[in-house]
Amino acid sequence: MRPIRKIAIIGATGMLGLPVARALAEAKFEVTALARNPDKARGVLPSEVAVVEADARDVESLRRGLAGQDAVYLSLSVAPSEAPGDFHTEEQGLENILAAARDAGIGRIGYLSALVHDTDRPWWVVDIWRKAIARIKASGVPYTIFYPSNFMETLEQRHVVGKRMMLLGRAKHPNYWIAGDDFGQQVAKAFALPAAEGREYVVQGPEALTYDEAAEKYVEAAGGGLKIVRLPLWLVRIGGLVSRELDYNAHIMQAVLNFPETFKAQETWDELGVPTTTIEAFAGRHRRDA
Repeated sequence: MRPIRKIAIIGATGMLGLPVARALAEAKFEVTALARNPDKARGVLPSEVAVVEADARDVESLRRGLAGQDAVYLSLSVAPSEAPGDFHTEEQGLENILAAARDAGIGRIGYLSALVHDTDRPWWVVDIWRKAIARIKASGVPYTIFYPSNFMETLEQRHVVGKRMMLLGRAKHPNYWIAGDDFGQQVAKAFALPAAEGREYVVQGPEALTYDEAAEKYVEAAGGGLKIVRLPLWLVRIGGLVSRELDYNAHIMQAVLNFPETFKAQETWDELGVPTTTIEAFAGRHRRDA
């Protein structure tokens, strides 16, 4: 088992990939982002992160990008605009990534999944998540898989629209919200830890809050005159009949709001570090009236 020093990231510029890229660079790994648009990626990523052009649709570009790397971290997603029959980065794209990883002799794959992959609610996106996990486990490449709860970045980047915090439906259960920076540090620790090979980690933050409670704390700490606006989930479902994005949002919120999350991250905390960022601290870093 060779030490991991060089790590490629696919999805480095996304909401959840960027904090991992920063954390890996801060931990002194040699980090390379594989990006479809290198110029755009360079404008977002830390200067320490190298950028190589590659596309999940093009296995040859992936082979070139992964050549000489020790590991690859995957922050993939199904976009709200995608339909079941489309090309999906977490489906056909993942097949290409795994083929390129095997050819490049990659020593470990880190993969960001979701805690709600275990939901019993039928949805084609959840099926893709489950199949992705199975593909990685069957690939023959050593892996570390992360199953996170809700990210605080979701409140800021997915629910804030102008001066409004848009909430869909009502939560039945609390979630253990975690900041991307805390998660990034856990990923960096996992790549530095040989014993993390072949492991699956539940990723949860320090405080259990319902969606409403988390939103209220965020709004108060963020300032800037943010107001919470709530829409009933049934109304969004109706809109989903004519809009893929609304249909996606209705399904993902239904899965999250109804998922009976319990705390399961003690082993993760013991091995990869304890997350400490609260919703208030996270929102305070980006005060809108600063």
